[in-house]
Amino acid sequence: MPKHHDREIRFSHSVLPARPVHEGPVSAGPVTRKILRAENALQQRVEFEALVSRISSLFVRLKSDEIDRGIQEALSEMGEFLRVDHCHLCRVHGDGLLVDHTHEWAAGGRPHPWAGTRGLPLDEHLPWSALRLRRLDGIAIYSVDTLSQEAAVDQQTFRDQGIKSVIFVPMAVGGKLVGFIGLDSTQYEMQWTEDAISLLKIVGGILADALDRRRAEDALRKENDFTQALLNATGAIFIVLNAEGKIVRFNHAAGTACGYGFDEVKGKAPWDLFIPRDERAAARRTFKQLTTAATASAFEGSVVSRFGKRSVISWSNSALLSEDGRKVEYVIMSGIDVTDTKRLEAEVLNVAEREQSRFGHDLHDGLGQHLTGIEFMSQVLSQRLAAKGRTEEAADLDQITGLIRDAIGQTRDLARGLSPVVLQSKGLSVALQDLADSATKHLRLQCSCRLLTDGREAVEDPELAIHLYRIAQEAIANAAKHGKAGAVTLSLSNIEGRIELVVDDNGTGLPAGFTGGSGGMGLRVMQYRAGLIGGTLHVGASNSGGVIITCAIEPLRAPREARARA
Repeated sequence: MPKHHDREIRFSHSVLPARPVHEGPVSAGPVTRKILRAENALQQRVEFEALVSRISSLFVRLKSDEIDRGIQEALSEMGEFLRVDHCHLCRVHGDGLLVDHTHEWAAGGRPHPWAGTRGLPLDEHLPWSALRLRRLDGIAIYSVDTLSQEAAVDQQTFRDQGIKSVIFVPMAVGGKLVGFIGLDSTQYEMQWTEDAISLLKIVGGILADALDRRRAEDALRKENDFTQALLNATGAIFIVLNAEGKIVRFNHAAGTACGYGFDEVKGKAPWDLFIPRDERAAARRTFKQLTTAATASAFEGSVVSRFGKRSVISWSNSALLSEDGRKVEYVIMSGIDVTDTKRLEAEVLNVAEREQSRFGHDLHDGLGQHLTGIEFMSQVLSQRLAAKGRTEEAADLDQITGLIRDAIGQTRDLARGLSPVVLQSKGLSVALQDLADSATKHLRLQCSCRLLTDGREAVEDPELAIHLYRIAQEAIANAAKHGKAGAVTLSLSNIEGRIELVVDDNGTGLPAGFTGGSGGMGLRVMQYRAGLIGGTLHVGASNSGGVIITCAIEPLRAPREARARA
């Protein structure tokens, strides 16, 4: 018997018929009639139980969009079995005040007067019944004529509809009335057994559960449709992976970037489809870390579509835990295509580099040469003054010449910093040594340079060289300005194709609460440059108490903007 939060649907309001029940042939004796009555009741119970079993089995198999058809079949079978004129289902809403007549079976095709009605005020037509239904009390009225004065409005409604006998079976979900099943007879006063009434309550529970399941599934479907519409409307890429790394959701933007439809990627791992070979191992490691530690992560990676187009994606990954919070059930990958942005940023950086180089050349070839000419003229003039015995004026002019010589040196240093000519002419190794000497001379710190190579130039690619030089230049400047370092060690290595630049200082160290993304503009520029050349930048605490910055480029990693153009 169905219960809803320990509240049983009961038939405590039954109005008995006005005439006795026919119990068998008049000629039969009392014992014979009793036996016949018992046999009839048993037969009816067996048949009704079989009917309830069929209805229950029907709704177990039905899908959400087939429930309406199932209700119609159940009402039809019950109506024909009980030989009533109408068997209908009404949905209750508006806090139990309004009724929608949604499903009906009618004998002989004669519909119920309320058939198809929506928003019917229940208390206006059946106030006595409505009160009992909201209490989840079933109602069995064997004879409408026997209703008391308390139910006068209900009695008049039934008479207007030509009803002689009626049963109302409440349907509840979570202890709340959601509808009721009505069975009525317009031709005879019916005699329903207690077994029939009990089994009707079971059917009411089956139909209530089916309608609630459809409501939940419809709500879930609407939520999924709404979520999918939002995901498809945005330009961001959304990919949902299960705990095994297989794709379970995939929005339109992801399909556009990868060139695949959802049916083509469902159940497959992204690194087997559209992650470049040189990034697959890192992608797997990131996924494993996320499923193990359930910590959000952000990184940039590439996607290669089925048509060969390569895009740079800025990913943000997060984990969805199970209800008990013990394991990761899903991983959500959200990303933005930053290919054009990266290309534009690289172009802006290259333009700035070219302008900086041009300015350095102008300083060296323009102002530097001009100052050199002034120095030469000052020396000649000083010699002339000394020859004429004007030694005091010659000494003053010698001091001016010395100041001009210092200005020439500073101009050359500025030009070298803006445009390291030695980098272009002699390579990165010599340029870093020159940078270390310049830092020792002008930044008041001891800067040394170490090269760990096999005798060849550590970096031959000019693009790599300029970015690594600028990273080293910025790191040394930070050590002197922010770290108050007294010594800096600069090292460059190329071991089996793995290039590593390390800047280690003995300064004041990292600030409290420092994270990799909380640095200033200089650090962000270094990180960006490292990303452009396909490297990674790590900032950590040095053994000497200061800061150590490492830029590493793995073998076979091309510059990122070059890969983005591929």
